[in-house]
Amino acid sequence: NNETGVLQPVGELGAAARALGVPVHTDAAQAVGRVPIDVDALAVDLVTVVGHKLGAPKGVGALWVRPGLPLRPVLVGGGQERGLRPGTENVASIVALGVACRIARQDLVARASRVAALRDRLEAILREGVPGLRVTGQGLPRLCNTLHVRFPAVTGPAVLAGASGVAASTGSACHAGTTEPSGVLTAMGLDRADALGAVRLSIGPSTTADEIERAGRWLVEAWRAA
Repeated sequence: NNETGVLQPVGELGAAARALGVPVHTDAAQAVGRVPIDVDALAVDLVTVVGHKLGAPKGVGALWVRPGLPLRPVLVGGGQERGLRPGTENVASIVALGVACRIARQDLVARASRVAALRDRLEAILREGVPGLRVTGQGLPRLCNTLHVRFPAVTGPAVLAGASGVAASTGSACHAGTTEPSGVLTAMGLDRADALGAVRLSIGPSTTADEIERAGRWLVEAWRAA
């Protein structure tokens, strides 16, 4: 999930759909480069990959299609990109996406382990400094780079406003600017106050241990002052 970082049982869902003859598409934007992707184990027919989650430019992506699955284009025109997407190819961004994917595959497991350790350290700092903090997806398989927490008695925006040195969000960029609680969290059964206290913290491959210590300290101080 792009907000909570919880890994969904896509393989089970894909197998159930396949048994009924239903094609399955999965948006793997958050997963590629962070967990191994095996399209056969996932039992999916289409997989979306995007560049900006991997360090490639925004606006470039790829769609893996299982061989033999017929597709019809949404837009029609020139025959570029196998007749599925007309218009001149953005060659530079396509090459950049390929390079980013190749780099992401290198030492994937070791890199994910390092990032997960930083995530767990940040979680420990927040738990120690914020009594009543809740971690979304605790005990479930999660992305190595995503820590989704809910601060008690305050809103997520109030915490982030006081932690000016931390670049974070209260949800996905798709719903930036809204003052309503996340639809993902309310669908999970969280009440309004709990959902409004949410903050999503993401860790990158270049994040350092010192940055984690500072970010954790600033977030705790911001919560206390909110």
